[in-house]
Amino acid sequence: MNKGRMNNRFGWFLAAAGFFAAACGEGSGAGEAGQRADAAAVRTEIEAVTRRWEASLIAGAPEAAVPEVFTPDAVRLPSGEPAVRGHEAIARALEGSAPLLEARFTIDDLEVDGSLAFANGTYRVRGPDGTELSGKFLEVWKRTAAGWRIHRVMWD
Repeated sequence: MNKGRMNNRFGWFLAAAGFFAAACGEGSGAGEAGQRADAAAVRTEIEAVTRRWEASLIAGAPEAAVPEVFTPDAVRLPSGEPAVRGHEAIARALEGSAPLLEARFTIDDLEVDGSLAFANGTYRVRGPDGTELSGKFLEVWKRTAAGWRIHRVMWD
């Protein structure tokens, strides 16, 4: 299978790529310690969302996890395809997804700035036929009343 076809076939699961959080903070003393504690809390929450997303991909039901992973006005920017905007469109794009054998997203860098977090990293997935796909992603996470959710995502 060529890479372009694999991107079309497996690209949907990358909509949520990656997602551990760490904050870059400036300052010293108690302020810096507080920023590290906040960053640890953000990391914990984003990692939990990421694990739920990976589990939904492995179960073949990512469309059901969309509200727990994306903001209502999220934008998914798949390589070589039109943008997909909002819960309903993202869920529609994911309907009928085959269960994956493996889905793993790793954040290489993440910066938290108020209610936004910027993440880049790598992904590795293995499809139902054993075909593997890996690459990199860039995400913007947003803190919502429901918790941290992916607001924008793109990958290659």
